[in-house]
Amino acid sequence: MVDTLDTLVTSYDRGTLTRRQLLQALAVVAAPVGTRAQTTNGGVTKARTLHHVNVQVSDVPRSEAFYRTLFRLPPTRRVQGPDNHGLDLPGGGLIILQKSDRPGRIDHFCVGVDSFDAERLRTAAKTAGLEGVQGSAADNFFVSDPDGLRVQVSAVDWSA
Repeated sequence: MVDTLDTLVTSYDRGTLTRRQLLQALAVVAAPVGTRAQTTNGGVTKARTLHHVNVQVSDVPRSEAFYRTLFRLPPTRRVQGPDNHGLDLPGGGLIILQKSDRPGRIDHFCVGVDSFDAERLRTAAKTAGLEGVQGSAADNFFVSDPDGLRVQVSAVDWSA
């Protein structure tokens, strides 16, 4: 535990943790073992739904027609500009088709979680030793998995 505290204080001294992040991390470390076990052994947060998958494609209308035919999906809705189309899945979730010069890749996927608080969850992810925590928005953030795939975290009801 002394090593953990030393690491947190050193991170704060180096400017990689804000005062708020340091205090939140210290609260997690100081929590009773039963409470801490939920955070440490149970992960940073509990996933509830796959919010969306962002697929890079060469031709959005062609890909849209393919996915609509394959899955019998209703007409698309435009998401975040003219080069992105979102296909709503009836059970929840979204496939976002994004025009790209590098088609055939999954750019990222987004998982919706309950009780979303971006700052709290970013701090918890960093405290848990996860690397590649990115973003400062209040409604979502990204973490890179061990192979570099971007994983976006948001509220379950995030409107994207």
